[in-house]
Amino acid sequence: MIVLDASVVLKWIFENEEGSDRALRYRDMHVSGEQPIAVPDLFFYEVANVLLTRTRLDAAVVSEAFSMLWSFDLEVCDLGFEEFSSAIQISRCYGITLYDAAYVELARRLQCDLVTSDKKLHRKVKALRQVRLL
Repeated sequence: MIVLDASVVLKWIFENEEGSDRALRYRDMHVSGEQPIAVPDLFFYEVANVLLTRTRLDAAVVSEAFSMLWSFDLEVCDLGFEEFSSAIQISRCYGITLYDAAYVELARRLQCDLVTSDKKLHRKVKALRQVRLL
């Protein structure tokens, strides 16, 4: 099991970005059953928000991309009260958004690695051995 954040999975859609080849390897390992991927339940909101607000894609293309991501049957995990409380502490401790802290907390809870392509996030939490840069 591995946790991927939205910055990695979005490279499945925007395949010409730096690191897309590595991101696509995670996708392929997931599809083959070799590497299950977990995401927090906020993941789909985050991805849809990026597609709607940070691109010029029309609504039909956004829906198609979102549908493709949905079809990968990712392990979607909700954060209960304890995990949410822990994410708040992580957010404060490392100066990261609560959204990013949710990914960190999920990886902690599942005892697996979190992979991100967000260099700023990685720099802030690099002391956490479970967070890796794509």
